[in-house]
Amino acid sequence: MVLTLVLTLVLTLPIPSPGLSPNAHGHWRNRHKLTRKHKDLANLVTRLNIGEPKPTFTGYTLAFFWPTSRRRDDDNASARCKAYRDGIAMALGVDDSTLVQMGPPAMAVDKAKPRLEITLIEKLDL
Repeated sequence: MVLTLVLTLVLTLPIPSPGLSPNAHGHWRNRHKLTRKHKDLANLVTRLNIGEPKPTFTGYTLAFFWPTSRRRDDDNASARCKAYRDGIAMALGVDDSTLVQMGPPAMAVDKAKPRLEITLIEKLDL
């Protein structure tokens, strides 16, 4: 009999800037600054929340908490998280291709505290 233990870590970050959307237009330098800012923030938040030795997370889920109930495009919202994913992978010391999104993002409304929750998932077979 194989017993599987699932460990999770929830990282709370600001909703990624619309300027990181694949549909966004603008100067490459502005996009680069946004990307660097989001990547560095995700790296810092991840390093502050993981211990040693570093866990071997293999998957993640996204939960968006928007300030309004306007309809959102879930694949575009996920794509805006690329810089966050890169920063998380950097903090974990892994290639970002090892982090697989587990299902579509959850969409909810929280007018008081809009945010993005990234739940990192690690499965251990005991």
